[in-house]
Order: sequence, then structure tokens, then C-alpha cells
Amino acid sequence: MTAVVALETLGDADLIDRVRGGERAEFEVLVRRHNQRLYRAARGIVKSDAEAEDVVQQTWLEVFRHLDQFRGDAQFTTWATRIAVNAALAHARKQPVIAEVQDSASHETPDDDVERAELGVLLESCLQRLPQGNREVMVLRDVLELDTAETASLLGLTEEAVRVRLHRARAAVAADLTERTIAKVYGFDGARCDRVTRNVMAAIALLGA
Repeated sequence: MTAVVALETLGDADLIDRVRGGERAEFEVLVRRHNQRLYRAARGIVKSDAEAEDVVQQTWLEVFRHLDQFRGDAQFTTWATRIAVNAALAHARKQPVIAEVQDSASHETPDDDVERAELGVLLESCLQRLPQGNREVMVLRDVLELDTAETASLLGLTEEAVRVRLHRARAAVAADLTERTIAKVYGFDGARCDRVTRNVMAAIALLGA
């Protein structure tokens, strides 16, 4: 336990040096430390949790194989995120557009309305409804908090294109959130409907007695 705690206190650069020195097991600390960030980057681009997990695994293997190429010119997280974004984009571009549309519709279930009561799930759902190019920009800028220049570099866009896509994405998500949350105000869900119906029918039965 002491060794694990000590490793957790090391910075990325120190851990990288140790892994390069042959202590491969310590790569796990880097993976656990940055898994969330890479998953978010991938999930904002691909269409499902399973695909995002595959991309993250692929990313970490690429990071490990090319760790000797990391020179420290940028932060390790930036370098690893770039690999994750490129892997996710490559994966997404292999998928036919028709499959993307069908996938979005096929995962809608009656339980989705219940799950969307949680803001995080609702936001994820709104993001998934965005055009892919706008979604990629919004995830990198607003979820991962990359600046405009970093986002433009990662996606191969101009900074102006990033600003335009981000503006459109934010407006679309705001409108979607408003529409879908207002629809829930004073909602009359199945349980309430069933309860009122039972009470009404019971009262009617008494009237006829």
C-alpha cells in the first residue's frame, strides 16, 4: 500500500521516466490518472460507450508503444488526448452515416426519460444529437476545457471554424435542453396516471353501489 501511495504522488514526468526505465507496471498509475479525460474525448466523437472504451484502450497501447517519442514539449495529457482524438476520429469516419442515424434511434427506450432526469445524462443525450463536427468541438472546448488553438490543431480546423461550430453547438444544446426540460414540468408520468385512474374508478364504483 505504501508503494502505491508513493507512486500516486509522483508527477507524470517522473512516472514516464520510470516506465521508460523498465518499470512497466507503473504505467497503470498513468492510465488510472487520465482514463476519465481520454474517455470523455473519445465518447464525444464515437457513438457508444463500448466504442469509446475500445478507443481508450487503443490509445493507451499507442501511448505505451510510443512513449519514447514524448519529449515534454507539451503536457502529457495534451499529447495523450491528441492520440485519443485522432483514434476516435479514425474510428468514427469508418462508420457509415446511415448506421449512425439508426444507432441514435435504436437506443431510445421508455426508460430514457427516467434516466434523463439526471442532468449529466440529459447533457450527454443532447450532445449525441449534435452533428458530429459540432459535437467534437463542444466536447474538446467545454468538457475537456481545451482552448481554441488546441482544439483547432487537434481537429485540423481554423480557429474561426472552431468558434463558429462551438457557437452553433452551444445554441443547439441550450435549445434542446430547454425543450426537453420544459416538457417535464408538471409531468404526469405512468405511476401518477395509474394512481389517479384507480382512485377515479374506485370512486365511480362506489357511486353505483
